[in-house]
Amino acid sequence: MIRDHYLWKIRPYYRQVRGLLALGFVSGIIMNTAVVLPPILLGHAIDTALALEKGASSYRALILAAVAYVGGCSLNLCAQIGKRWWLRTANHRTVANMRSNALRGILAWPMERFHRQAVGDIMARIVGDTQVFMTGFNEATTELLDTWLFSISLFTAMLIYDANLALIAMAPVPLAFILAYLTGNWVRGRTLVMRRASSTLTAALQEYLTGVRLLRLFGRSPKSVERVDVLSEELRQANLSETRLRLGLQPIYAILVTSGIVAVVWLGGQKVVEGVLTTGTLVAFMQLYIRFVGRGHRIPLFFNRIQAAGVAYQRLEGMLAPPPCIDGEPRYASFRPGRITGIDLPFPTPSTAAAGPLAVRITDMTFHYPGSDHPALDGINLEIPAGSLTAITGPIGSGKTALLQVMAGLYAPQSGEVSLDGRRLSEWTSVDRSLRVAYLPQEPGLFSGTVRENIGFADLEESLEEEIIALSGLERDIAEFPGGLDTLIGEGGIRVSGGQRQRIALARALAVGRGRSPGLLLLDDPFASVDVDTEGQIVDALRQAYVSQTAPEHRATLIICSHRLAAFPHADRVLLLDKGRIVEDGTHEALIAADELYAHIYQAQHRIERPARAGEEG
Repeated sequence: MIRDHYLWKIRPYYRQVRGLLALGFVSGIIMNTAVVLPPILLGHAIDTALALEKGASSYRALILAAVAYVGGCSLNLCAQIGKRWWLRTANHRTVANMRSNALRGILAWPMERFHRQAVGDIMARIVGDTQVFMTGFNEATTELLDTWLFSISLFTAMLIYDANLALIAMAPVPLAFILAYLTGNWVRGRTLVMRRASSTLTAALQEYLTGVRLLRLFGRSPKSVERVDVLSEELRQANLSETRLRLGLQPIYAILVTSGIVAVVWLGGQKVVEGVLTTGTLVAFMQLYIRFVGRGHRIPLFFNRIQAAGVAYQRLEGMLAPPPCIDGEPRYASFRPGRITGIDLPFPTPSTAAAGPLAVRITDMTFHYPGSDHPALDGINLEIPAGSLTAITGPIGSGKTALLQVMAGLYAPQSGEVSLDGRRLSEWTSVDRSLRVAYLPQEPGLFSGTVRENIGFADLEESLEEEIIALSGLERDIAEFPGGLDTLIGEGGIRVSGGQRQRIALARALAVGRGRSPGLLLLDDPFASVDVDTEGQIVDALRQAYVSQTAPEHRATLIICSHRLAAFPHADRVLLLDKGRIVEDGTHEALIAADELYAHIYQAQHRIERPARAGEEG
C-alpha cells in the first residue's frame, strides 16, 4: 500500500536534494525542539518577577531570566529561517528537476502518442500540475516539521505541565483528522476536474495562438473567443468549486482544534485558584496551547493538500522519464541551491560505427498513421544503394512523406522491415540514428533564437560552418542579415522568409553529424519556397558534396521527395508513388522514354517553367 503512494514513488527526487533536505531537517528539529523554550522561559520570568516583588528573588535572577527568554526566541527564529530557506529551496529544485525530467520523457515518446495528446494539455501538466505537486511536496517536508514536529513538541510540553488538562484540551483534535480523511474523495475529485479544465483551456489557447493568422484570414476570431470564454467559465467554476471546499473546511478544522481553549481557561483557572498551578505555569501552558492552535488546524489541511498533490502527480507520472542517476554528479551537488539534476548530463556516447553512406532496404512494409485504417504505404519493397541520389514524387497523399518518416525512425511500420546498412531500424539507438540520419520535413520548424542556435553550430569548426552554409545556399542571406549568424529569427522563424526558413532547416539537417557527413539525408519537399534555379543549384551542390565525393567517409545517401521535378535529372534513380505503392521506378531518362505518368508530369512542368524563365530573362 505504501509503495503505491506517490510520496514513495518520488524517492529518487528526494535523493537529488538530500543535502538541502538534511540541512533543512536539522534546522527544523532545532526549531521545533526550541519552540517550547519561549513560553517556558516567559513563564519562568513572570514567576521570577512576582517572586522579586515579594522579596524572594533578585534583580540578577530577573535579568538572567529575561536574557534567557530573548536567547530562546532568537534560537527558535534563526533555526526557523534556516529551515525555511533550505527546505523551500529543495522544493523548488525538485519541481525544476521534475519539469526537466518530464521534458526528457516527452522527447522520448513515440510519435503515435502525440496524435493522442494535445500540446496545450502537455504544457498545462508540466507547468500547472507540477505547481500543485510542489504544494504537496512542500507539505511533506516543510509542514512535516512546521506542523507535525512543532505540534508534537508543544503537546509533549503541555503533558509535562498538566497531563489531564492537555488531554481534555486536545480531545476535539482527532475529529478534525477524521473529517480530513472523509473529505479526501471530494478533494481529489474537485482537484482533478480543475486540472482537466486548465489543460483544456491551455490546449485551446495554444492552438488558437499558433493559428492566429488563419483565424484572422478566415474571420474565425469571434468563434475562437467565444470558445475560450466557455472554457474559461468552466475553469472558473472548477476553481470556485475546489476553493469553496478548501476554504469551507479551514474554519471547521480551526473550530475543532481551538474548541479546547474553553477547557484550558475554565479548568486552568480553577487550578490556579486552588493553588495546584502557579500563574506563570498557567501563562506558559496557555502560550503553548495558543501556539499549538496557531498551527494545529493545518494538520488536517496537510492531508487535503497531500491528496490534491497526488492527483497532480498521477497526471504527471505518465510523461516522466526515469530520474537521472546521481552517482556521477560532483561531490556535494545535492547541497547546491541552483543545480538542476540532469541538465548537465553528458550527451550519450554514440557507437563507433564507421562513417559513410547508408544503404536502405525495405521489405514488404505496410504503414498507416495512428488512428487511420487506411494504409499510407502498402507492400513497399525497395533497395537504395549506399551513396546514391534517389528522387521520389507522386500525387498528394501518395505516401512520400510517410516513407521518409518511416526511414527516419519517427514511426514504426505495422508490418515488414526497414534496415539501414544491414541493421534493422528498430535496433538503432536514438543517439546513433540522430547522428547518422538527417531528416528535413515539409514544415521547417524553427525555434526562437539566432540562426546559429537553430542550425546547431555550437560544436562545429568554422570551416565546417562555411561549408554547410554554402551547401544550403545561405551565403547571400547570412551576409545580408544584420547580425549574420547571430541574427534573431523570432518564434518559428517569423522574421525570415519561407525560403530562408527552408534553407536554415536544411543547414540544420546537414549539421546533425557533428563534424561528419550524415549517412542518410532525407529531404521532404525542401525547396517548395525557393525558385527553380536556386533549387537546381542546391541539389547539384548536395550531389557534388555527398554523392560524387571520392572519400567514402564524406559521402551520404541522399533521398529527395518533391512535387517539382526540375532537379530530378540530377538523380541516379526516380520513384513515383501512388496510393501508397511504387508504380514507376527507374532513371529519369528511362521514365521519360516510358512516356507514362512521370513523363507527362515532367513535360507539363517543363512547359510551364520555360516561358516563366524566358519572361524573367526578358
